[in-house]
Amino acid sequence: MRKMANPKIKVVGLKKAFGDLEVLKGIDLEISSGEVVCIIGPSGSGKSTFLRCLNRLEEPTAGEIFVDGESITSNGADVDRVRRHLGMVFQQFNLFPHYTVKQNLMFAPVELKLKTPVEAEKTAIRLLDRVGLGDKVDAKPRELSGGQQQRVAIARALAMEPDIMLFDEPTSALDPEMVSEVLDPEMVSEVLDVMRELAEEGMTMVIVTHEMGFAHDVADRVIFIDDGVIVEQGTPEQVMDHPQSVRTKSFLSKVL
Repeated sequence: MRKMANPKIKVVGLKKAFGDLEVLKGIDLEISSGEVVCIIGPSGSGKSTFLRCLNRLEEPTAGEIFVDGESITSNGADVDRVRRHLGMVFQQFNLFPHYTVKQNLMFAPVELKLKTPVEAEKTAIRLLDRVGLGDKVDAKPRELSGGQQQRVAIARALAMEPDIMLFDEPTSALDPEMVSEVLDPEMVSEVLDVMRELAEEGMTMVIVTHEMGFAHDVADRVIFIDDGVIVEQGTPEQVMDHPQSVRTKSFLSKVL
């Protein structure tokens, strides 16, 4: 891949081991500002671990990660400050069940003294409108569908005003079965629609997903990871329509 002059994210020689198990075996990657990168691959290949290393939820065993040219893996790096610029949406919604939807969005900006309660409330209402939940500001999470809860989780991440969004299979928890077997596909599509809008607005996004149609439609680049290494990367057309690696072809034959 062509080297970027000023990548938004730069990953050099990233490795992660859990005891004797090496999950990431040396990842090198550059992502430009406004780029949408979808990461695909089989379960257990290291995709989610890679994403969690990007915002230091997992401590890399080796290698470096740079955001806007600043190392976030060096000794003395202010991890809390870094995370404010990296919004993360998990498989599970992780909403505070005893808070209303609006309070869930207000909590972190107020707790970290980034906004006054009045400012945080205005932002929360605006973001809930943005994700189509303006009528749910006073609802509790248990009163919402899975798709609605995940949209709240996206809005909550946006409330920190990040310039990078990380998504770890955001539709996988909407039904206990695989997405292809979801009884109500509308829950999936309503989450993906919000993500599409973010992509269209120029948000830098790194998305671990098993939604192949979404990856093909939205991604600027698709990265296939298997056994802790990047096997293949390129445009969706290059990787998904005309894969070069035998491993990529084998994986896609099972999911497309």
